[in-house]
Amino acid sequence: MPSPIDLKHTTLKVVDIARTTGNFLRNERVCHKPDVYLKGKNDFVTNMDRKSEEMIVEQLEQLLPEAGFIAEEGTRSNIMPVFNWIIDPIDGTTNFIHGLSPFAISIALKMDDAIVLGVVYEIGLDEMFHGWRDGGAYLNGNRIEVSSTSLVANSLIATGFPYNNFGRLDGYLKSMR
Repeated sequence: MPSPIDLKHTTLKVVDIARTTGNFLRNERVCHKPDVYLKGKNDFVTNMDRKSEEMIVEQLEQLLPEAGFIAEEGTRSNIMPVFNWIIDPIDGTTNFIHGLSPFAISIALKMDDAIVLGVVYEIGLDEMFHGWRDGGAYLNGNRIEVSSTSLVANSLIATGFPYNNFGRLDGYLKSMR
């Protein structure tokens, strides 16, 4: 289905937004210790999560005014019929609090029921991942592809474990075995 917006152009604008916000977070993290609040068990938020989300939302509103927002920190929450931005202003807040990588800005655009573009900026390593529907995926502007390795035994596997909902831990461990 053709998109009513230029996905490549929009993605590259979102890359700029993520980089600008990431630079702000990097500088703030060096100059100021974040104020930390508890949302739930092992689930933290900082004043910088909220500030960066506000910055991202403000810029995305200008980029695509007809879009709604699903924003993790709730600075904006309005679902629109066609376009909706999905934002995690600091994905990896616990790492951010402790000054450890990885922590990233994650932004996606949902059109109807499909994600049509995504940007993940890993701030500590200055790695910008981005892609759009039918446009491929990129790391720092270079096209990337999935591995052609077909055997798990010959693959590199990275995983994470739940940190605030331990009800799924047995399933994770079973799949690892």
